[in-house]
Formats: sequence, structure tokens, C-alpha cells
Amino acid sequence: MQNNYFIGIDGGGSKTRLRLEDAQGNLLAESVSGPGNVRLSIEVTCASIYDALEQALVKANLKSQKNIRLHIGMGLAGFEVQTAREEFLSAFHYSLCQTLEVHSDADIACFGAHGGKPGAVIIVGTGVVGLKIKKQQKLQVGGWGFPHGDEGGAAWIGLETIRTLLQFCDGRAKKTPLLNYLKKKLGNKTEVINQWACYANATQYAEIARDVFYYAQKRDAFAINILKCAAKHIEKIFLALEKTEKTNKNNLPYALVGGVVPFVIGFLRPSLVRRLVTPQGDSCDGALLMIKQQFKQC
Repeated sequence: MQNNYFIGIDGGGSKTRLRLEDAQGNLLAESVSGPGNVRLSIEVTCASIYDALEQALVKANLKSQKNIRLHIGMGLAGFEVQTAREEFLSAFHYSLCQTLEVHSDADIACFGAHGGKPGAVIIVGTGVVGLKIKKQQKLQVGGWGFPHGDEGGAAWIGLETIRTLLQFCDGRAKKTPLLNYLKKKLGNKTEVINQWACYANATQYAEIARDVFYYAQKRDAFAINILKCAAKHIEKIFLALEKTEKTNKNNLPYALVGGVVPFVIGFLRPSLVRRLVTPQGDSCDGALLMIKQQFKQC
């Protein structure tokens, strides 16, 4: 007899999270691996997923068991890009996978936040994207990738910080504790910092945002200002999503999710914050919900 297990995977610009459940919905294992953005690298994304799968199977004592059937639902950053989507679906192969359902990271976040019901979500992580799902119709705002998009996300915060750091190095920007710290951290010399900036990817820029968050709590003027700017970009996404609502009586529930949220929510206008609901679940919950629905239809 074959045993069914369900896996939900959330692939983001900085990390990949996985949740493994049995057929009764009992949590068996969770794991975390590297980046899962198919637009940036199919190879890295596949490696991250394989690693997360192996970790979870070992934790759940399923690695050596036979006759198991894995049903995998996943949402990946960059999956809305057609070429990246096609390349990933062609490259991903896992022998134990019996059913596979793949969507964007925004899809599973919205699905998880509202339990599969109509609603809108704004994800603020390495990147930023807004998604509204209503009557099987979708509206996406933002989420077009880094560096040309994703304004307000951790990678964007890091990029804008490095931009100002270089201005500080050549005398165009005022000194702050954050900028002084980053100058020392990245090599002290303008040429060294510029070389780092030229080759850094979205994940590396997002790591700079951690320093911004830390110094914002210490009231660093630049750090606070950049988080205020990030909040403005998030508000623009909210307003663009809300613009299509005909009447206030039919407003959909909005959820704000992602690792950057705790650091910017205090800078959002109160009227927006009042519209937000507490997410029913996270992105892994959304991926699990999707694959379970697909399994029932098979």
C-alpha cells in the first residue's frame, strides 16, 4: 500500500521554506534551504528545493521508506516570467513526486493568507508584489524583479543604501552611523565597495537591509528615511490594487506578509493598516492547500 504525503514549498529570493504533512494534515517536518527565484537561477532554485526535500524526508524518517507518494505544491519567485517558468518545469525532476502544482510565490501567499478565498495580499520580502484574486481573476501589481522593480523590498532597500553609501564615500551624502558602519564592513575603500556592488545579486543586497533594520531601531536618520520610502512604495501597490474596487461595501480582505513587514508597518498610513486582516496561514499553507485541492480532483 502506498502512503500519500503532501509538501508545500515557498521559494523566495533569499530562502526556500518547506512543510511536510501526512494525509491527515499532521505536520511531520519543516526545512529551510537557499534561494528559490527561478528568474535569477534555475540551477540554484532546483538545488535549494532538492536540499529542502532531502532535509524534510530525513527529519520525518521517510528517506529510506518505500511506497511513498509525494504530492508537491510550490510557489516560486520569478515564476511569472514565461521563459523562467518553462525552463524550471523542464529542469525539475524528483523521483518520489507523484503530483506537482507550481505557481508564483504571490499566488500561494494569497491562497494561504485567505484560506483559498477571494482576497488580496502584498508580499514584502526580498522583493515586493501585490496580488488580488477575485472570481478566478488575478491582478498583479509590482513584482517585476530586481533591480528594475521590487521597490520597497529588502533588495531594493539594500540597493538604495549602497547607492547612498557610495555618495557618502565621495562626499555627496552626510555621514550617519549606518553608512559609517557599512563603509568599514564592505572594505573602507570606494573602489572595493563599488566592485562589490557591481557583482552583488538580489540576495546579497537584501542582506544589507538587515543592517538598515538594526540601525533604524537605533534611530539612524538615513535608515529611518529609507524605510519611510519603502513604505510609500508599498502604499502605492495597495492603492493600485484597491483602485479596481467599485464600492467600499465590497472591499476584499487585504493581508501584508513577508519578512520586511515588521520593519515598515509602523511607517504605513493608519488608514491602510486598518484595512489589513491577520493572515489565516502563510505561503507554505497556501502551497499545501493548492496541492491538496489538485489531489482531490485527480
